[in-house]
Amino acid sequence: MQHASPPPSPKPSTAPAKGKRVAPRPLIHKIMIWIFGPLFLLWTIGIVITYFIAQHIANSPYDRTLRDHLDLLRVEISHQDLSQPIRLSHGAQTILRQDSPTPTLWQIRNANGEPIAGNASLPVPDSWGYDTDLLRYRDVILDDQSLRLAYVWGGKDKNDTPFLAVAAETNEHRAVLHREILIGMLTPQFILVPLAAMLAGLGLTHGLEPLNLLQARLRARAPGDLSPVDHEQAPAEIVPLIDAMNGLLAQQAQFSATQRQFVANAAHQLKTPLAGIRTQAELALRERDPQQTESSLLQLVRGTDRATRLVTQMLALARAESSDALYAPTRQTLDLNTLTELYVTQRVPDALKLGLDLGLENNAKAILLQADPVLLDELINNLLDNALIYTPAGGWITLRTGQSPGKGWLEIEDNGPGIPAEHRARIFDRFYRIIGNQADGSGLGLAIVREIADIHGATIDFMPLSSGQESGLRLRVSFPLSLPWRA
Repeated sequence: MQHASPPPSPKPSTAPAKGKRVAPRPLIHKIMIWIFGPLFLLWTIGIVITYFIAQHIANSPYDRTLRDHLDLLRVEISHQDLSQPIRLSHGAQTILRQDSPTPTLWQIRNANGEPIAGNASLPVPDSWGYDTDLLRYRDVILDDQSLRLAYVWGGKDKNDTPFLAVAAETNEHRAVLHREILIGMLTPQFILVPLAAMLAGLGLTHGLEPLNLLQARLRARAPGDLSPVDHEQAPAEIVPLIDAMNGLLAQQAQFSATQRQFVANAAHQLKTPLAGIRTQAELALRERDPQQTESSLLQLVRGTDRATRLVTQMLALARAESSDALYAPTRQTLDLNTLTELYVTQRVPDALKLGLDLGLENNAKAILLQADPVLLDELINNLLDNALIYTPAGGWITLRTGQSPGKGWLEIEDNGPGIPAEHRARIFDRFYRIIGNQADGSGLGLAIVREIADIHGATIDFMPLSSGQESGLRLRVSFPLSLPWRA
């Protein structure tokens, strides 16, 4: 006999320690993090970009002025002889602001890079080159002052002697302009961005108000109220969530109604055997005749057996319907032929006591199913119990297995009274019994079979009786060999 494998050892829990409940983070906080986090990151990047743009804007006009001063120097030197002292005209000195506290410094160097006129301390890079009319700029520190240099090679004096012209000015004016541009560009940002963030936060708070209203409506509900949640005033974004919630509430309402009906039916069904047990116990206490006492005790045992079987079937049905992870069905590869042979062998003594012929017709090849072993045991046992209870003495019961494309099936047939066509639609309901049937059944056997079949994705069909049979029942349960089944 195949047994269910022992449950796997529990994995170490990663949940917080008991008593240390992690407070959930509000949705608005998550939204604000994802909105304002990237916003302030981009704002920071924008400030850096603005800094360099302002620097470029501040340098451009002053660099053009340096270029003009270089052109002026080249024109002035072109009319003079480099071998003689260089003197700038009055107009050139005025343009170069020679009388200003911050004049434009200038320098003339020969082809060897040696200064021959102007401010000899102005540096020139070693790799300044001899590219004619190629203007270059450079920032240097001279006498603790930041200077901007511009130099170009290719000017010639009146004797066609080439020279290098250099012009320089301090970066003080550039820094002032740079700072003013930055203040002008960043001041609106420092005002508008925080203001926009504050307004966005207020907008988000106001926009999430429908969620707070929905929460208040749900909290105001009675504990047993499973009616659908109205979403007419809800934002379109959470309507799918409300629809999913309503679907869950509908399932829960149906489940609760089914459970209430189950409990009511169970109480009604248990009342009869318990009342019989009490009656027989009272009779046994009053009887003085040993034979009558023994008869009462036998009735007491039969009533106890009936109550025990009813409770066992109710527990089996509850387990089959349970969604609890502790009782969740497991998948194992099972041979249907092996299971049927095992259970038929076990039930042969019961059949002989009842005067029944119990037979087995197995498929020639193994039929391998992915199934829960405990639930499949319950299914086969309930089919056999049902047949043993309702088949009269002298009758026969046959259990068969077979295989069709994509399916393996289990079939049970007997020559009992059968099930009239008008009752077949309800015969799988809980506690349903055909009126007038005196057999000692509970009405749960076929309900358990249907529930277990549904879990495994199996179908139940009423099949035509074997040839020559006038009455009886032939029921087939077909299991998919590869399709997934309900977890």
